[in-house]
Amino acid sequence: MKKSVAVFGIIFLAVFAVYAAQDNILGPSIAFDGLAKDFGKVIEGAPLKHIFKFTNKGSATLEIFKVEPG
Repeated sequence: MKKSVAVFGIIFLAVFAVYAAQDNILGPSIAFDGLAKDFGKVIEGAPLKHIFKFTNKGSATLEIFKVEPG
């Protein structure tokens, strides 16, 4: 009896881990459309602008506290 309960527990945890990894149900997960922007040749001092689009693929609220240019 103890053996079957242990086997059931292991199977349950394995299935839950696979499901959680696929659907990111354990927290927020950020996904960007692109991670870099190549502006090509630019004139020095010219203003440049680009919008990086992203989505939260997880189930928890995604909070962004700080953003810095690379």
